[in-house]
Amino acid sequence: MLSKIQSSVILAVTLLAPSVCAAAWDCAILPSERNVEVDPQSGVKVIFVTTHPGSDSNFYFHERCFLWDNRLLLFNSDRFGRSEVMGCLLDTGELVRLTRPGDPTLGSRVASVQGDRLYAVKAGGICEWRLEIGRTSGTAVRVAERRIVDFPAGAQQRSSLDENCDGTLLAFAYLLGEDHFIGFYDLAGGAMRPPAKLGFKPDHLQFHRHRPDVVSMSRTYETGGDWAPLDPPDPYRARVWTLNVQACQPIPAFYQAPGELATHECWWVNDQMTFVGGFHHEGDREEGTVKVLDFKTGEVRIIGPGAWVAGVPGIQLSQANWWHASGSPDGKWVVADNWHGTIALFSARTTQRRILTTGHRVYGSKGLHPHAGWDLKGDYVEFTSNKRGNPDVCLVVIPRDW
Repeated sequence: MLSKIQSSVILAVTLLAPSVCAAAWDCAILPSERNVEVDPQSGVKVIFVTTHPGSDSNFYFHERCFLWDNRLLLFNSDRFGRSEVMGCLLDTGELVRLTRPGDPTLGSRVASVQGDRLYAVKAGGICEWRLEIGRTSGTAVRVAERRIVDFPAGAQQRSSLDENCDGTLLAFAYLLGEDHFIGFYDLAGGAMRPPAKLGFKPDHLQFHRHRPDVVSMSRTYETGGDWAPLDPPDPYRARVWTLNVQACQPIPAFYQAPGELATHECWWVNDQMTFVGGFHHEGDREEGTVKVLDFKTGEVRIIGPGAWVAGVPGIQLSQANWWHASGSPDGKWVVADNWHGTIALFSARTTQRRILTTGHRVYGSKGLHPHAGWDLKGDYVEFTSNKRGNPDVCLVVIPRDW
């Protein structure tokens, strides 16, 4: 007889059969809202991609938001009364309303590594959007939609949708009954692979940047969150896990010491992963240091020091600590942001810190976090700014002589 696990896997594979339906539409092209400033402290150019009074925000910091040739930046916007995916053509600054009015909203989405297309969760399944960008007589963008796979009946998607580095697989996490799975869709073969059954609730799902067969995820614990408990001490707490798509067995990246923070992990270059860690946490006062985990050696090093000073108020202490971090695709930099909206670079070679720009969030407010990430070449840092009073999408141009 089949075990419960085998039955769940067969059910998931059977129900996740591909289906195809086609639709196409012409996108609305909106004029550029671009506003360029020079940061008074660093002298770098800060480009406000959006200046609309609505809420515009970048994708999460480890999610790919640039098309393969770096000419279209994808972002979220609620300017039409709901959350939609929009684009900005970097050469003209023109904005593109990609979602067709009246269609179901998109869930998780990711720009593809191959061609002018993106993948998105929509109405209980995954769709492929192929974009045609023309300039014959003014800018024109057309979307051709193809539904490629449905979720299992009753499944609830969790965490990100992501495509691997060679464009052969999509990965997504979902809850079915009481079990958590990671599903893998074979883009080349047009079929689902057997899913990986997890023993925990996952988040922050993302493919390795250079190995197409490895994903990572964070484990959601019922107690302690990102911090390993001190009382009682938990020497086996692992926030970050990896999984090979062939073996489908989750493996802890490292165990946190009791009281240690590990959060906001992001794949980088050379089998390295950035994350934020620390050992002090009291209410709104916490330590946030940018660290790099080297999977070849298992070593963890500090690239962006945080700070801990007893008795210093949280609003002041948080100016010297970090919350999200991600490395540039060329391996030269790690960018980090904090609760005050400061964006800083750390040199991969020397760990020297350079402040890029400041003042993009008010500490303690409900303003969105910057979630600083990168374009595909290492030319820009993209983030969300609240500097103008509402969330806007921004780019910082990395000086070539740095």
